[in-house]
Amino acid sequence: MPLEEVYVPQMGEGLQEVVIIKLHKKPGDVVKRDEPFYTMETDKASLEVESPYDGVLREWLAEEGAVLPIGAPIARIEVLATATVTSSPLSQPSETERQQPPTVTIPPRTRAYCKEHGISEEEMRRIPTPTGKLLPEHVDAYLQAKQLQPSVQTRNISLEDDYVDRPLSVRQRTFIHRLLRSQQTVVPASARRVVEWGRIRRFVDRLRAEEELSENPAEKALKPTAFQTFAYCVAQALKEHPRFRSTLISEATLREYRHANLGIAVALPEGELVTAVVPRADTLSFTDFLRVAQERIERARGGEDQAAETTHFLLSYLGPYDILDATPVLVAPAVGVLFIGSAYTLEEKQVANISLTFDHRIVQGVDAALFLQTVARNVEAIEEIVL
Repeated sequence: MPLEEVYVPQMGEGLQEVVIIKLHKKPGDVVKRDEPFYTMETDKASLEVESPYDGVLREWLAEEGAVLPIGAPIARIEVLATATVTSSPLSQPSETERQQPPTVTIPPRTRAYCKEHGISEEEMRRIPTPTGKLLPEHVDAYLQAKQLQPSVQTRNISLEDDYVDRPLSVRQRTFIHRLLRSQQTVVPASARRVVEWGRIRRFVDRLRAEEELSENPAEKALKPTAFQTFAYCVAQALKEHPRFRSTLISEATLREYRHANLGIAVALPEGELVTAVVPRADTLSFTDFLRVAQERIERARGGEDQAAETTHFLLSYLGPYDILDATPVLVAPAVGVLFIGSAYTLEEKQVANISLTFDHRIVQGVDAALFLQTVARNVEAIEEIVL
């Protein structure tokens, strides 16, 4: 039975690289044509990729978390003799074509740009380009992807090396890929203000005291925190501000979602960061919001990253660590991320700084200011909102 390589498909105009999220098959497994056998993440969505053949998976050529250029080989399948090759998202090159270097047009300005970065003529022609014409932005993407690859250094040291190389987990490599992708697409802007944290704290203290007196075990199990209560105020604000539950699906089209999926950053003990997601957070009652948020956060602490292309807004809380202020980094496709700092006293009130980073392509400064006003108003009216 012939052995065929499977290549990363071109799924959209301008797409240059993808991150491999999940390998659904193991070497030796039978695969069916049109059966999903791995999942990749592009700059717009996570996609299941189907097998172009009936056969047996013999080898994966990349691991989960790998960042691959379009057209890179990802697997080898032993194709059944009776199987017929059908069209796939990216046509498979013949053996002769694989042995010949691809024809790439390199304009003078790109050639000069490559020389500035120490890229040889031979290396230029190996840089992936979806159009066949190499442009400076393709070079930038190639250099960024190259930085993620492990480097080998020769050191003439007779003593024991004074460092340890630790492999990054799939979660961390995926997170880095998302950061780099966001850096290429998002136009970030920021806005800050103060909220009255004392109102949140007093409300939570009162609720907890009432729960202790309750005879209902379910109510005692909730134990709301100040951050979770503040997150509910944000979810309610997202109802009134549709720009913060939107995404650009093309240069000419803005997609506005009816409801908001709210992401919460969760730090893991090994220094990694994952996201817990409360789906349709703006539709939940306060009690339901607490239950869902606590359950999702617990799953995230177990290592489950719930971020997806429909995670519209993110929260980052460093209150327990005495951090008063920070500018959060926006990770696409979310349109905004809100940092909440530690509480402190200002003019005899307990307050906290909140800092918003937003995608300026979608949200303007006035929109951001009005959104923060709504959040602060919800905090001040927390009892009316919840009860």
